[in-house]
Amino acid sequence: MPAAGRSLQRERLRLYLRIIAVSTVLGAGYGFALGLDGRSPLLNALVGIVNSILIAGSIAGIEIFVLREGSSMKRLLGLPFVAVVLLKTVVYAAIIVGVIAGGVRAVIFLFPRHVPGAPLDPATELVTIGVSLATTLFFVVVLQAAGLVGRRTFRNLMLGRYRHPRAERRFFLFVDVVGSTGIAERLGPLQAHRFLSAVFSATAEPIAACRGEIYQYVGDEIVVTWTEEEGRPQARPLHCFFLMEACLRELKAQFLAQFAAEPRLRAALHLGEVIAGEVGEVRRAIVYHGDVMNTASRLEQATRDAGVRFIASAAAVDALEKQPDLEYRDLGALALRGRKDPIRAWAIEHR
Repeated sequence: MPAAGRSLQRERLRLYLRIIAVSTVLGAGYGFALGLDGRSPLLNALVGIVNSILIAGSIAGIEIFVLREGSSMKRLLGLPFVAVVLLKTVVYAAIIVGVIAGGVRAVIFLFPRHVPGAPLDPATELVTIGVSLATTLFFVVVLQAAGLVGRRTFRNLMLGRYRHPRAERRFFLFVDVVGSTGIAERLGPLQAHRFLSAVFSATAEPIAACRGEIYQYVGDEIVVTWTEEEGRPQARPLHCFFLMEACLRELKAQFLAQFAAEPRLRAALHLGEVIAGEVGEVRRAIVYHGDVMNTASRLEQATRDAGVRFIASAAAVDALEKQPDLEYRDLGALALRGRKDPIRAWAIEHR
């Protein structure tokens, strides 16, 4: 479980370093181009590198490490889309202006013997600030738009991966918030919504740690999916549920203080073939069609009758390596409502 968190941190660090590397190359190229008019191209390239590392390092650090999934800062930014874009633009603009204004001086300070004077005149400095601001605004808008539908879904929509329907084998994890109906009756609709929103926010980080993709929220249910290839390493779909539980346990006191309710989960996992494709015109989305999702939903309902918290189908269990930190109890062939044939399943517990 902690390994999943460390894996996510490593992934974030790799993304951060990739951004720094790309920004360094772009900054060097931009600075070198500015120096073609005779003002020391190599020196300007050095200034471009310093500026790029400081700007990209600061902004990427905020986006990747501070405003990460499930963080308290992420929840504080529950503002309208335009407000978040404007707020980020103002903050990032201040970073950009400060870095560009100080970048040249930093190079002069570090290499006083090799710098005959300021390598950028005021006009060029203003152009550089303008280009940086425009680029940053573009990426802020893109990142915010991606956050509305999920970054992986946004990427697939941009690349047109599912423009034409395709068959995929996918894991689907249906996670239900236990007792949400009773909680809603006791708290009222507004507080019940806040309760579910807090649960969904808290579980976003564990899902990301296990490389899961949140397909949709359905009432008090979260549907998470992986392709078979994405889900196999470290049996991610199995560990995802227990990592979500662990995260909610850590926040138990906060939930009790705010809602007088402890969030508890139950879930079911299934693997099978679906048809994935884009739908819609005014609002495009990637959807999955197939019996695997219906079966996963029925398995989740079967947890009540079986008296367990987590059920995984034999198809899902067979596709994943047995995990030493998990206990598997064969439930035999379960008769599911709406299905003609029973399906063999396992109850999964964490040791």
